Amino acid sequence: MPGFPTALFFIRFYLFWTDLINMLTVEEIKQLISKGEGTRIEFKEAQNGVPDSFYDTVVSFLNKEGGIILLGLTDDGIVLGLHDDNLMQLKKDIVTALNNPEVVNPPYRLPVRDSEYDNKKLLYVRVPISSLVHKHAGIIFDRENDSDFRVTDERQISEIYFRKRQSFTETQIFPELKIEHLSQDVFDKVRKLIAALNTTHPWLTASNDRILRDVNFIRRDFNTGEEGLTLAAALVFGKDETIGNILPAYKIDVMVRRENLDRWDDRLPPLRTNLVDTYMTILDFVKTKWPEKFFIEGDQRKDLRELIFRELVANVIIHREYNTALASEIIIYKDRIEAKNPNKPRFTGPLNLDTFSAEPKNPNIRRFFSELNWADEIGSGVKNISKYLNFYTPGARPSFIEDDPFVTTIPIIVEKIGDRFNMLIGLAQLSVAQIGEQKLKLLKNLPLNLELKEIVDIDLLAIEMVKLWEVKSEELNKIRFLINNNIQIEQLKKVGSWEEKSGELLKIRGRIILSTLLLSLEPVNIEELATTLGYKSKERYRDDYVKPLKDNHLISYTIPDNPNDPNQAYIITQRGKDFIGGHRI
Repeated sequence: MPGFPTALFFIRFYLFWTDLINMLTVEEIKQLISKGEGTRIEFKEAQNGVPDSFYDTVVSFLNKEGGIILLGLTDDGIVLGLHDDNLMQLKKDIVTALNNPEVVNPPYRLPVRDSEYDNKKLLYVRVPISSLVHKHAGIIFDRENDSDFRVTDERQISEIYFRKRQSFTETQIFPELKIEHLSQDVFDKVRKLIAALNTTHPWLTASNDRILRDVNFIRRDFNTGEEGLTLAAALVFGKDETIGNILPAYKIDVMVRRENLDRWDDRLPPLRTNLVDTYMTILDFVKTKWPEKFFIEGDQRKDLRELIFRELVANVIIHREYNTALASEIIIYKDRIEAKNPNKPRFTGPLNLDTFSAEPKNPNIRRFFSELNWADEIGSGVKNISKYLNFYTPGARPSFIEDDPFVTTIPIIVEKIGDRFNMLIGLAQLSVAQIGEQKLKLLKNLPLNLELKEIVDIDLLAIEMVKLWEVKSEELNKIRFLINNNIQIEQLKKVGSWEEKSGELLKIRGRIILSTLLLSLEPVNIEELATTLGYKSKERYRDDYVKPLKDNHLISYTIPDNPNDPNQAYIITQRGKDFIGGHRI
């Protein structure tokens, strides 16, 4: 069709994505099968080609909440697998169809990935929420539980359009925003960046209008008939005065606070310019504040600093809520980087990196960034930061807090519990012998909350830690970390041993919770736990402590598939380790 990229481009795009995105793991597939089909999970047999219902599901996911489609399974989750000679044809058919407006309109490019389960090959497609309303063969589909349903009622169609407008401010149309309000210099810069990646990319010869339409920066609202440039177009390509007129309060602050914590040691002028220049300016600045470190991945030498910080900067830009007067902030400290981003939270609390489901805040801006190789698959930024940070600083774990603002913390220096372990086992009223040499080693290597590392006085540190534990336990179900409130440091210093100090600071429930977590640093069975802690009734101990800790994912089974296995034991989770170290959970 005239105006659309060539089939060769789609194949190259597909290969580009398949090189970039990590394969769905066996454990992730197992979790999806155990959950079964639902609002965001769909199975397709695909034994005789791509079923027509596949595109119903793609469209319903785009229109609803996003999701993942696995091909090679029955509706009940029985793994059939796909034959090798069928795999490539399925991929080609799907990639081609998703870019054909007669099948999916507006077209939406998605990578199709291989995976394997029980020695059987599968395909899967991750589908994000789209900011647009999509149709399959001219029909709008929505998702309810595990079903795709046609939407033909005008009231229901209006509700879907309203839902999109509520969720994605980037799609807001500005009727008076014209091409002349955008910067030709930015279009030229984008073409140069694209040329460095792909000398046959269609944008190299495409008009500015074509580029804008390819990433949905020109949008038609089929509910009102209105068509025009969107907020995303202004943010990415707009002249500075254009952005200032549309979003007068918008800015991104980047500063260094290493010596002067009240103000700053160094900073960028507040950024109110287009997102292309914003990305490059911030990334160049942040990279100058930390040393280069390289590692070998496959047969390539990669710059860890570049990999980590490009994800941080891209996430700040892509996932920001732009319809707010609040600024985005990136603050560089001695031991960490923190980013605070205005956000419309879907929930509040830390992201669990093993189970979280990524949802785009500005999907069209993300799609544009992916063309420049500045962003990968949805959710990959969070995962890549975690992956590469551990190579840059062994043992470091980033923190991602979904709230308003969204807060990302990347520790560059890890402060371990180290010799403070004496205080912790003292608070738990456990002996070194009860803990054991291996568990002590693990305890010493747990990261401490960076906000606590400056506290040199061990008594004051104990007071602050138990206060943190109490606050964090309030977020949990049926776990209250009870403490003796209002104790002053002068009082605590007069107390003798740590066992006595524990009695001053902790009520028995708090002590048993802490003890259970410390004893489960290595696998331990219920009998050993109950005996060590002086419980004659292991059933009561299990019901009062072990079960609530497991239900709140602070400890877990060592044999999760068979709870009644005679060799069953308990092991602390990463969430439990974070609790001990005073981190948010």
